[in-house]
Amino acid sequence: MKQKDSEKMIMLAKEGKSIAKIQREDFPEYSYEDVYIEVYGGGERGVQGVKSMMTARLNKLLTTLPSDEQAKIVEETRDLLTYLYAKHRDNQKKLEEVRKIIEG
Repeated sequence: MKQKDSEKMIMLAKEGKSIAKIQREDFPEYSYEDVYIEVYGGGERGVQGVKSMMTARLNKLLTTLPSDEQAKIVEETRDLLTYLYAKHRDNQKKLEEVRKIIEG
């Protein structure tokens, strides 16, 4: 894989573009696995994957912490996480629009 391609994949992941979209839209000549390895090898993670990991950990709290408050805390945290994710997706769309304008 070209170094330039690897750097662009990592940059797109940093901006929050999902690995599947990077592969499908920007590097269809590479397999999903190739893009995944490059992104994770560069120290980045896909935003959707991080959201899923955080949600799984929150759900685990429900079964491991005995407390009347735990469900409330988990739900509030889940709502905040969903809010952040939605804002991130909005920003990603704006960034894509700006990139299209710049690239002409």
